[in-house]
Amino acid sequence: MGEENVFYGYVEVFDDEKVEEKNRYFTKDRIADWENSIVVAYKDVYSRLKNQLNPNSPISFHISYSLLHEAAIDAAIGLRKITVSKNNYVDKPNAFKIAAYLSYWWLRHQPISLHSPKKFKLDDAEVSDVFLEGKTDKEKIEANNIFRWRLKHINEIVAVQFVTTYIFQLDKVTCGKLQETWVKSSQKNEFEFNSFLHMQREMINKLTYYFAYRAIAPKVIEQILESYTFHPAWRLTGKLWRGDDHA
Repeated sequence: MGEENVFYGYVEVFDDEKVEEKNRYFTKDRIADWENSIVVAYKDVYSRLKNQLNPNSPISFHISYSLLHEAAIDAAIGLRKITVSKNNYVDKPNAFKIAAYLSYWWLRHQPISLHSPKKFKLDDAEVSDVFLEGKTDKEKIEANNIFRWRLKHINEIVAVQFVTTYIFQLDKVTCGKLQETWVKSSQKNEFEFNSFLHMQREMINKLTYYFAYRAIAPKVIEQILESYTFHPAWRLTGKLWRGDDHA
């Protein structure tokens, strides 16, 4: 084998001014908007974990904006291949495809890193005493174990936060108690969940599991997100199925 290093050049993916207007979709502004959406998800997860972290646990976590940009660029490359493919008639990607490709490449690049002193082990990190008040010793151990898992998988958790908030409005209720009661009654009490909210949480946990432990492709993420639209508690609009900007 030769001793020369392989050099990889920069791949330009942004549409330039010479491209016809109808094909100019992957602009710098649009990709910047995608990056901002991920940053919003990161800041939400960061604030929650930071607030729960015991001050005596010397851990900090940071996002690499350079790696975030690379993830967005790689997503744009994959999405652009879809729009120029002769095998389909996609003019521009819908929200499901955008979320799928961005989350996939985010997981590939892992932009968030954890930092701690050399002798400190992540397994020694603890939840703040404020969040442990009133809990039994067993519950405290479980809370700390869950918290440590979340620290270790912060990139996966941010990806889940991003795709769910990018696609759905989790603070809006489409079907409420009335519909929930009807479903339980129609299924003769064989509904496997306590409520629609319980069902939604279990689905999010399953998505987190796939992000953390399974080899997953963009098309798989897209299919998972589309399948979630059948959940009666998820709120979405028809715009998400088209290539419209949904923000």
